[in-house]
Amino acid sequence: MKTSLIVPVAVLTMILTTGAVLGGERERQESKEYEHSERHESKIYGTIQKLPKGLIGVWNVNGREVSVTNATYIKEKHGKAEVGAYVEIKGSYSGKTIVARNIEVKRARQ
Repeated sequence: MKTSLIVPVAVLTMILTTGAVLGGERERQESKEYEHSERHESKIYGTIQKLPKGLIGVWNVNGREVSVTNATYIKEKHGKAEVGAYVEIKGSYSGKTIVARNIEVKRARQ
């Protein structure tokens, strides 16, 4: 009788211990995401409302200023980056301006 109880207790102990270890790892990952958000990195979606001549310069996307540099990667698989196109922008804030790291056209101008 004692032998039949040892195995389930050992298995239960192993499951609970593993859960605590995995739970601790999850907390560490969440804290990294928090630290990541403290750097003001962001992802926004919106419609391009205004562009400079060419693509380098300050864009207006849904009323937000987006700074596009030579280092910004622009993916135009689903349409051209032009006024009216719907885009996803990944970058970091510098004051109220988003400095774009990646821009992807999600939907062409309609």
